[in-house]
Amino acid sequence: MSEFIKKRVIKDLIEELADIDSTSLEIIGHKVIECLESKRLVHHGINKDYKPVGYTVDTFSQDFTVVGEYSTEEKYFEDSSGRKNENRFDKIAKDILHAVEKSGDRPLSKIYLVSREEEPASFRGKFNKSELAKEHGERVHFLDSRELAKIIFQSSQDNSQAADFYRAYLSDFAQNLDNYEYYGRVPPSCTNHQSEHLFLNAIGHHFANGMEICVLHGLSGSGKTQAAIDYVHEALPEFGNYLWISGDDWKDGVPLTAIKRARGGAAINVAGVFNSTRTLLVIDNLSRPVVAEGFAELASGFALGGRVLLTSQLGEPNSPIHLSIPKLSLAIAFRILGEDEVTASDTTRQFVEACQFCPLILAVTREVAKMDGIYKDDLYREVLAMPQAAHGEDGAPIMARVLNRLSDINRQALVKIANSGCTTYDSRFLSTFIGPSARASLQRLAIVNRTATLSTLSVHDLICRAVSQGARDGRELADEIERFVERHGGEMVPSVLRQIHLSIDQLLAAHEARGQRRPDWLMYALLQVECSAKAELIAHLHGSVLPADKLPIAELLCIVDSKEAYSYVLPKSDRSDYYRMCADEYGRIAEETNDPDVRAEMLHHQGKALRRCGQLEQALSCFQCLLADRPGWYATYGQVALMGTPNNASDEVKLEGERAIRTLIGVILNDLYAVPLRVSLAALSRLRSYPEISKELAADPASIKQLADVVALSALEGFDQFYEAFLALTSLFGYRHGEICVAVAELFPDMLAIFPNAVDKHQWINACEALTNVATVASEEGKHDFARKLHGTASAFAQELRRSAGNQPYMARVVAKTFLLAGNAEEALAAVEQIPEASRDHWLLYQQAKGELALDRHEDALVTAERALQLASGDDKARSRLSIYHDLISQCLEVLGRMAEAVASAETAHSLVHDDKYGQRLSARIEKLMQQNL
Repeated sequence: MSEFIKKRVIKDLIEELADIDSTSLEIIGHKVIECLESKRLVHHGINKDYKPVGYTVDTFSQDFTVVGEYSTEEKYFEDSSGRKNENRFDKIAKDILHAVEKSGDRPLSKIYLVSREEEPASFRGKFNKSELAKEHGERVHFLDSRELAKIIFQSSQDNSQAADFYRAYLSDFAQNLDNYEYYGRVPPSCTNHQSEHLFLNAIGHHFANGMEICVLHGLSGSGKTQAAIDYVHEALPEFGNYLWISGDDWKDGVPLTAIKRARGGAAINVAGVFNSTRTLLVIDNLSRPVVAEGFAELASGFALGGRVLLTSQLGEPNSPIHLSIPKLSLAIAFRILGEDEVTASDTTRQFVEACQFCPLILAVTREVAKMDGIYKDDLYREVLAMPQAAHGEDGAPIMARVLNRLSDINRQALVKIANSGCTTYDSRFLSTFIGPSARASLQRLAIVNRTATLSTLSVHDLICRAVSQGARDGRELADEIERFVERHGGEMVPSVLRQIHLSIDQLLAAHEARGQRRPDWLMYALLQVECSAKAELIAHLHGSVLPADKLPIAELLCIVDSKEAYSYVLPKSDRSDYYRMCADEYGRIAEETNDPDVRAEMLHHQGKALRRCGQLEQALSCFQCLLADRPGWYATYGQVALMGTPNNASDEVKLEGERAIRTLIGVILNDLYAVPLRVSLAALSRLRSYPEISKELAADPASIKQLADVVALSALEGFDQFYEAFLALTSLFGYRHGEICVAVAELFPDMLAIFPNAVDKHQWINACEALTNVATVASEEGKHDFARKLHGTASAFAQELRRSAGNQPYMARVVAKTFLLAGNAEEALAAVEQIPEASRDHWLLYQQAKGELALDRHEDALVTAERALQLASGDDKARSRLSIYHDLISQCLEVLGRMAEAVASAETAHSLVHDDKYGQRLSARIEKLMQQNL
């Protein structure tokens, strides 16, 4: 877990560095170069007023052998000649030549070029061919955002003083370091947080008095969430697990088995998690009343010692499960404000007493008071002069007065957030919405804070109420999201998809307000998520005709997506003709258009449509034409890899499919984030169709760990494809690298303790088999409790599959295997018997024989196992696995007392083994059988 979280923290840091201002980049970059050089350097890039300085290099050593230059210019690593590919890098050349000029006759040996951009993978090869590199390459050292992030992280781990230095400029990074152990599961504490033992003691006493549920209620800003965070940290040793969800995620009427995270991720079976082990469940900021009966689904978990801590502004004084948050102690109030209680002035003391009811006001006041030109006592007097300051019934007027001291830029940014009606944002989008400088500044002021969810930031509702001007209107937010989608070319990267989900109410309102219109990026955003407008848009757009020219790309993509979505409504028998018609239409536009972007999109969708109607050679030609022009379109490689998997694919298509999957996996192994996550997950699931590549990967544990990180990332991001990819990981590599698969499962138990009603039906079989695979490995590792929980969840999927499987042998095999490994042979055989005997293939018969063996039907098991071997011997796909059939026959013979034959069958199995680990197991079994046969 530590290594995975490290990667995520570094990735967050790369993104944070991409948004910092030029002054901060200079200060941070200078510190990094000093770290690399292990000596103090001179920094003249900014003056004492933190303004840029010209006519000198930014950083240099006393002997001028080392120079550092910093750049926040965009496209720093791009070829300035564009498509001419002349390997000309004007911005880099300017910095290098400037350093050389200023060095004069001194022996300049190192030039550090520091950029907040991330160096593209293709840059170094191009730069090394340039005349600039030939002349100066040996002394040039690039420090892009990725290298900076790695050095900053390691320096912070090695040296607490270095960590404190970087914290001052990198707010996200500071909170991630503090929250490292709980990253992605519990929010970080606020800046300058002070634990209040009165809060913790009150919660502890509430539970000690026999209560299983604690509804901690109080005014907005009274410290409920921070108290819950502290309680998780303090009480965790008492619990085997913990789970944190937002109150917004638990919609009214939704059972605790099917909570859907607001970020748009996979559903969580909260009840399944809670009831499987002793769990501390925190539900933060629920905005509706609750009663104890609302938690009836958690009875099994309460019996195990599980507890629920819920925070809310709504309290019921006469309810035994409700606990009013105690009043903050004066000592802690002074510490939150950053004042010394002993030496405090009368004004300070009066301010603390007036605002003691709201720790958030004290925390924000502390940070605002640090701003230039603000005298703390004046600010305190302003608040004390307010008529309502002493009452403490509503902190909004006081908060408004404090926030009035913000700079115009910061205040305007905050008003923009408040007026949007949305309090939680994707971090990359928020930088776009209010500007990176304002975002960074508001974070340093403890006004914008990270949440438990990956890459999201929030503003407290009290702050939003304090600064909002008039009615909340999300149109400006919707407009900015539309531009955000456009800038990404419609690609649903996690940041884009996350912000769409977080702002779905504002987007739907804006869509309704705009009325009838041509398709736009807002419509395209709504088509990507399940919402009330999606079905209407599909019905309205799928029949639209696509003109070749003068069609905005947004309109084109809306229509194409609607056509694709509409195809799933059609009977399967009608889909091929529909896809063929679509392919013809897309191909016509690709030929006629003069817009290269439209042509690329049409070629991609034409290829997909041709693949879907079985015209694989034509589809391959289409995709190859596209990749010649757009080699970075990894989704297209994914389509080619998919085409190589059908049995009826030609040798050429299969070969190109193998090349495509090799390309994709190679890029993923080189850089976890280079390929869009959805494409990475699909590529991982495709590996099952490319056994040679899988075999090569299995020989390298580092590669498997990188692929496991892709799966773990999908869980953290909340992608439903998690189950499909997790199945691929466990089925391909669980046997040889089981510990890696189990580690992924242990990272995110809430993703695995999931019930079918929270997962799309087409993922049921993936979830079922993946859970069974990892449960088997967990048992082998001696983690029997964990395995039992996984088997229980897998069996829930197996039950649902059994009801809906009909006469599908593959589905029955998965169900039977699941029940067998969970110790339920009766259910396993019942699943097998749903399939007519004549339709049972050797894979299913293998499971049938194991079930009969488990139920002591030894003669039946032997007959079934021999029939399975006979069928498997005639199947090319099973040739490499014939050893398991001989092994099963040996087991049947053993229980029948036919020891000599059992030994012979086991020896035959051993002679056919292709896996060393399995071979060792068979060798041990043969030795044991031979001893018994003496």
